Amino acid sequence: MHLIELKEARKLYCPESFNLKIESKDFILISGENGKGKTTLLELILGFKKPDKGFIEKKKLKIGYLPEVMMLPPLIKVSDYLETLARVKKDRLQEDMIHLFNIPLFKYIYQLSKGNQQKLAIITTFIGKPDLVILDEPLSGLDQVSMQVLKAYLKKKKAEGLSIIVSTHKPELFKDLANKVLCL
Repeated sequence: MHLIELKEARKLYCPESFNLKIESKDFILISGENGKGKTTLLELILGFKKPDKGFIEKKKLKIGYLPEVMMLPPLIKVSDYLETLARVKKDRLQEDMIHLFNIPLFKYIYQLSKGNQQKLAIITTFIGKPDLVILDEPLSGLDQVSMQVLKAYLKKKKAEGLSIIVSTHKPELFKDLANKVLCL
């Protein structure tokens, strides 16, 4: 049974109309050049935008979303930020991810490198036990080791039954995980 279905959904400014069924346990890989509609597709899926044509059918879901550009609060310690998010989303800290990504918990967010800020943003996406995780350009700022750590973690979450959508300019890293590939 599908979680979300797009039928000829489109925005008038977008060159594409979208037909897509997002099912439980899907790993959907989206790639393509800038301006082809990747972000618009994600915004339609998320409900941030309504289609000008076509329609979207959606179950009530908890969605974890990593935008292409994540704005983190700079003047809070990493540990306090993660604990607050976990409390708000009624979840526990994602300690396995914190250890995998080797995040310095007692630094302020502004003290983190671009890569560590990206890793922190990725961790926050999984807090709250989402039914669907959407990652828009998750590799931005990550080194090769961190990219492989992310891939291994996504493989584990896919095996646990989580539905995942990744939009990236580097689809080759995730092709073997994907059961659906959209090249826009």
